[in-house]
Amino acid sequence: MFSKFVTRGAICKFSTSSTKCTVEAAVSKRDEYYKSLGEKTSDEKPDGWDNALPYESIPGPKPLPLVGNMFRFLPHLGEYYDVPQQDFYKIIRRKYGDIITLKGIFGRKPIVYLFNTSDMENFLRNSGSFPIRNGMESFAYYRTKMRQDVFNGVGGVLTVQGEEWFKFRSLVNPILLQPRSVEQYLGAMDTIADELVHNMRHFSEQSGKNEMPENFLNWLYRWSLESMGVIAFNRHFGLLDLNVDENSEVQKFVDSVVTMLKLMYYLEILPPIWKFIPTQPWKEYLQCMDFMTEFTFKYIEEGLSQNADDNGPDHELSILQRLAKIDKRVAVAMIMDMMIAGVDTTGRTLGAALYFLAKNPEKQERLKEEVLKNLPNKNSPVTKEIMGKNIYLKAVLKETMRLSPIALATMRTTVKDLVLGGYKVPKNSDVLSIHLPSSEEFKDPDLFMPERFFEDDDRRVFPQERPPARFYTFWIWS
Repeated sequence: MFSKFVTRGAICKFSTSSTKCTVEAAVSKRDEYYKSLGEKTSDEKPDGWDNALPYESIPGPKPLPLVGNMFRFLPHLGEYYDVPQQDFYKIIRRKYGDIITLKGIFGRKPIVYLFNTSDMENFLRNSGSFPIRNGMESFAYYRTKMRQDVFNGVGGVLTVQGEEWFKFRSLVNPILLQPRSVEQYLGAMDTIADELVHNMRHFSEQSGKNEMPENFLNWLYRWSLESMGVIAFNRHFGLLDLNVDENSEVQKFVDSVVTMLKLMYYLEILPPIWKFIPTQPWKEYLQCMDFMTEFTFKYIEEGLSQNADDNGPDHELSILQRLAKIDKRVAVAMIMDMMIAGVDTTGRTLGAALYFLAKNPEKQERLKEEVLKNLPNKNSPVTKEIMGKNIYLKAVLKETMRLSPIALATMRTTVKDLVLGGYKVPKNSDVLSIHLPSSEEFKDPDLFMPERFFEDDDRRVFPQERPPARFYTFWIWS
């Protein structure tokens, strides 16, 4: 039951509200407020601008004439060739400091890298209500240029920018952020959590050492896709069946998501050669994207045809039906964003949480005590009231994301002039906030200590410690 509750906690997030009308009214008023803020982006120079160092003097790898910094990433020759992303960030920080600029990459604007928490907070708080996030150019190009036949001008939250992003969010937020939208799927997701726990017991007994198999992460991806499938399509794929066909189209979808994210390193982190010639990573990327697009569109069509009656109250309709009532194109874009973003991120987060708990049995025991207190029986139902009582579970998930973040960096473009790290960073500059655990922000940063995230100072393990702003980026980012 303990593992089962962790799986529930990793994918269920509740908020409090009263009625449907109240929620939608609140979202509408909030949207109006944020829109007013976005329209009031100031062009005034920030405090300290006159005394700040020029943008051109920000340290970083020096580009050479003609070749820029491209040579640093060349196979077998460049110092950064085939260096893992996290190691690359650590290397350049040690060499250049807390603010760095990388220039001279053909096909890409200069990028400012931020490592200092105060700079990140200043940057994020001044990103406006219409954020510009240009970090997924290959994804945006595919949707807006190559598959207009499917998306027809609706890019989704992962591709549109600024006020268009705000408008799209304003359409889908009243549906996706309602507590009822989660509650209606609890029973089905509970069943899926049971299936995963059953498999974990089977693997443990089969190994004879209480260990999971080498491909266990793939089983977590399957659990994640099953959970997302219930929400997106009202469909149970059966991916957690121990005898499932390894070549099934649903498993191929999982494989495509994983492969696509690996290819993003070559397309978005390394020099974008794909913009000039069709590289092998770009060709493989297109194959993955085409398959995921056709897969998602197929099941959206089936889901809508099987649940054609959309005349009932909104809270009784599926998320798919409610999105389609707005615009079928919106449903396609949003459901695909959910499927792609949900499989890897949720599966990896659960895997990391289970790993940290296994390596820290005293933390596992404390969480077990909380779970048994709130779910005393094997078949005790999980409700939003019970979820609200699980303070330690929430702290476990937050500490997991601190040590094993969903993404190592987040990209945004400045919407006004800023002073960051003592340097002038002008409007329309691309800035990357890097998320690495640091002793400057946390005491004993490499230790797994969920107690850091208790809201009560008397219970927090380090009373003076406050989680820096950048660690909340993942919980509110998109």
